[in-house]
Amino acid sequence: MSEFADFFLAQAEASAHVQFIYDVAAGRIVFINEAYEKVLHGRRASVNEELPALLARLHPDDRAYLAHYAKLWARGQMPDEAEVRLQHPDQPDQWFCLTPSHHANAAGRVWLGGTLRDISVEKRYQQNADNFNTRKNVTLEILSHDLSAAFAIVQQIAQYIGEEVAIAADSRVGEMLRVLESTSQNSVKMIRDLINLEFLASANTDLKRDRIEVGAALRAPLEDLQREQDLLGHPFAYTLPAEPVYARLDVNKITQVLTNLVSNAIKFTPDGKRVAVRVEAAAGSVRIHVSDEGIGIPVALQPYLFERFTKARRAGLRGEQTTGLGLAICKTIVEWHQGTLRVYSTEGQGTTFTVEIPQAPGPDGQPASAATGEKTS
Repeated sequence: MSEFADFFLAQAEASAHVQFIYDVAAGRIVFINEAYEKVLHGRRASVNEELPALLARLHPDDRAYLAHYAKLWARGQMPDEAEVRLQHPDQPDQWFCLTPSHHANAAGRVWLGGTLRDISVEKRYQQNADNFNTRKNVTLEILSHDLSAAFAIVQQIAQYIGEEVAIAADSRVGEMLRVLESTSQNSVKMIRDLINLEFLASANTDLKRDRIEVGAALRAPLEDLQREQDLLGHPFAYTLPAEPVYARLDVNKITQVLTNLVSNAIKFTPDGKRVAVRVEAAAGSVRIHVSDEGIGIPVALQPYLFERFTKARRAGLRGEQTTGLGLAICKTIVEWHQGTLRVYSTEGQGTTFTVEIPQAPGPDGQPASAATGEKTS
């Protein structure tokens, strides 16, 4: 056994990640590898003296969360990996992923071990990718909506001229109007096909969920949507929780769900009528409400809304077409997050889609209670 112990010790020492063992009864770290000095810039011989100052540099939102995690860990309840941030003066936070291990001997003495991996580069890369994808998705939806509407108007004008204006038999105007009409129709279809393909491709990629502060994650896409709708003269507003609310999200996919629901709301809402998004904490969950003052959904169609290629699909008020896939994909993505997607609608009054996803532990290690206040855009 000594040979194997020496082998594993050598592995731990050679690791680029911080490896440690903590004696719970003694309240001390009894082993830490050389990576501690390279990654956390401490001294191995002084690790127990340095530990309080190190823990004091944890991000305020992560301190109680890590303490809650450690209590489960000490009881042998092995939670998932924990991601925490270490603060540095005048520098970006350093992200770490803690992978735990637990050992208790016959006498009940407990040792906690683990690997602490610096994931700062991965986090920054993921954040940049999420920001890019968020803006791309919002921009594509907005452009598709407005370009589709413009081409639909051109198509309608071409049809009207062809029906109302007498055109000489030897004139090429009739042929030109038919070309204009068919080109506009094909352009609308091409735009919507592009958006649907992009949405489908993203929905089929692997889910990557992280513990995320929901308001912070959704603020940027909601700001983009509001800015674009303000430019177009469409009333749009959003509210976010007054206090931080956490959930385990694939930010890119949830943003696509949000963008798709807002796009649908705009599609069936007359000019001048309001579309709004409200994000709130509920008992053990996070709710995202997308509401409009549009034409509503007939009761007979509502049971079929979330079916693929649903017979409930309708053209938008400005001629926008649909494949009937968007809501089905939204529902799938929400269910991947162990959540639900529901609809409430009254014809002539409007529609509300509600996404509900389980909360993740907040800074105190517990899900937030229902929010008592909100921040408004």
